[in-house]
Amino acid sequence: MTDMISMVRTNPKHMGPLDSPYAGTGNNILALGKKIGTDGITGAGTFEQAMLQALDKVSGAQQRATGLEREAIINPNSVDVHDVTIAQAEASMSLGITRIILSRLVQGWRDLINTR
Repeated sequence: MTDMISMVRTNPKHMGPLDSPYAGTGNNILALGKKIGTDGITGAGTFEQAMLQALDKVSGAQQRATGLEREAIINPNSVDVHDVTIAQAEASMSLGITRIILSRLVQGWRDLINTR
């Protein structure tokens, strides 16, 4: 998964997800600090906490992309098109990966139940 914080932004007004007003209101997004990827997940403790943190990251990416889209419509000169495109791609990719992981978790659970 890409490191969303270290990606270069073409407009300095658009900082990473934790600095932007589009960081979201999820319970764990701000608590993650600057941890991204496996560091943020493996230090979570329980599986439930790891899943909630991962879903909060996906939610934050979606909200950031939506916010940049709104800003581009309201004030086109304040947003670079590349930033909007990058945010949309990050959100789409993270949502796609989440769908795959959740479907495989459900399938694994079904397989486990059926083998009893």
